[in-house]
Amino acid sequence: MRKGGIVAALVALALAGCGGGSDDGGTTSAGTTAATTTGPAGEITGKLPPGAVEPPDPAEEEAAGPAATEASPEAQAEGPESAGELSDEDRGAAAATVSNYIRALDRHEAPGVCALLIRGALDLNQLPKRRGGCASSLRASIGTRPGVGAPAWRKTTLVQVKTEDLGDGRARVSATVTHHFSDRKYVSVEDDVIYLRHVGGRWLLAKPSGTLYRAVGYPEPPLDALKPPPGWD
Repeated sequence: MRKGGIVAALVALALAGCGGGSDDGGTTSAGTTAATTTGPAGEITGKLPPGAVEPPDPAEEEAAGPAATEASPEAQAEGPESAGELSDEDRGAAAATVSNYIRALDRHEAPGVCALLIRGALDLNQLPKRRGGCASSLRASIGTRPGVGAPAWRKTTLVQVKTEDLGDGRARVSATVTHHFSDRKYVSVEDDVIYLRHVGGRWLLAKPSGTLYRAVGYPEPPLDALKPPPGWD
């Protein structure tokens, strides 16, 4: 599964006053405080939990029921080339946005997720349940069980992030996450690619990432989940 070098405590970051507008009214911050570990070049690292591997015995997986398809742990990001590292301040702020986004999904805090997305970044037609605006639709959709007997998403934990400066107020974050699914006896490890844009002094998600699609019941993220937003060539 994952290559070595993922060390120290599980990451979570505080984001004071971060968030974009939710079209359900108001602005919500998903920020809370917790310990973090920062490695070279601004990499935020955490520790994979025991059992964060595929089961050694295929019979165990069969007994646990159908499993959602795992993304490649070495999936390569597409889009513009990196212009180098973000500044220390931007690196921390971008990583905090990603941490709060994952945490908000994990806690089913739909307004917090919407607050971290650029307005209009989420196509509500891609959600399994529509309830008007972003927050109400996400609130109804998070935790939806996939069709065809696939296990439902239960939670996601952020383990490691690495940020890249794409220039023009844009950034790409490569994040290692662990997913917990129903009917599974082990933890699934995936790479998520998250595109951010600096708007109004804050880093916000320019589009949903694969983790959001997992959370709303996709058996696997759509193929374009790893691609940059339109026009980011």
